[in-house]
Amino acid sequence: MNPQDAQASLDSIRRLQDRTREEIARQVFPLPYVIISSLGIFAGLAAADLPRPWLTVVTLLGWGLYAGIGIAYAHWASVRRKPNGQEAGIYVALTIVLLLVFFVSRIGAFALFGVPAYGFPSQAVVAAAVTAVVYIAIVPLVRRALRAIIQRDGRRG
Repeated sequence: MNPQDAQASLDSIRRLQDRTREEIARQVFPLPYVIISSLGIFAGLAAADLPRPWLTVVTLLGWGLYAGIGIAYAHWASVRRKPNGQEAGIYVALTIVLLLVFFVSRIGAFALFGVPAYGFPSQAVVAAAVTAVVYIAIVPLVRRALRAIIQRDGRRG
């Protein structure tokens, strides 16, 4: 193999790696999965004020939908990548933000609108709806941050 062939092979590898990173970045949080995930978040959080056994059933269905769509997304993705520490940090931060939004909106639903703790709509239903909407609203920011990490890892490596 002469030096020109070796350089052409390396250039081809780099080009394919760039294309793979672009595909990974394109697949981050696709809209259909985000919508279905937000329904799972809504159901999982709205169940907080339900009596037993409905609390358990609806909570499991909601979080099962949320986890199931995540598993389906990971399974059907055309390109897979092991998340690094920064990406895991973004996912943890997203979870913390959503829980804070839920608790603050639940308190706000009671304090501002006098929404009762039980019945319909309950504080949990209002807070879950707000949390699901916030999830859909902040996904573009999370997507942008994850794309930046993926692209930066490509330039570094």
